[in-house]
Amino acid sequence: MKTALVIIDTQVGAFTGDWPMPDGDELITVCQRLVAHARARGWPVLWVQHHEPGGPMDGAGFAIDPRLAPAADEPRILKVEPDAFSNAALAPLLAGQERILLAGLQSDCCVQATALGGDRRAVPVTVVADAHHTWPQNELAATAVRDRVNQELQEAGIPLTTMTEVLA
Repeated sequence: MKTALVIIDTQVGAFTGDWPMPDGDELITVCQRLVAHARARGWPVLWVQHHEPGGPMDGAGFAIDPRLAPAADEPRILKVEPDAFSNAALAPLLAGQERILLAGLQSDCCVQATALGGDRRAVPVTVVADAHHTWPQNELAATAVRDRVNQELQEAGIPLTTMTEVLA
């Protein structure tokens, strides 16, 4: 199956500063494994970067976390809205792919919006359920928020997979 991997918003600003991502190191490790697997399989890897002027994803925070080491020939897509497909440059880069795996940040914002946006555009997105993360909300731990998002995506008809299934 022709597959591509899209890593969303794994930028320095999410892992540093006043409110770093909880369990951020674990998310980086999962994304590193997915990226290594995709490259070994010859799958395209694309990097989405959120630009937030004046926010944590601006200035030095805009860079993709260097632990992920994006290759120079891997496309980078800039976005200013949660749905990465709001940048019309993304969909053509994925043309011909039968499965587009989504991973990264933020579960309840950009990952969810990109999955739903891709689905609305008939793009064959699949969310790697254990390869995205977020911050705690109200009384919910970050993992509980991620689990809720996975349930909402599944109820919306978005396919989910796990890292173990991808690596198999």
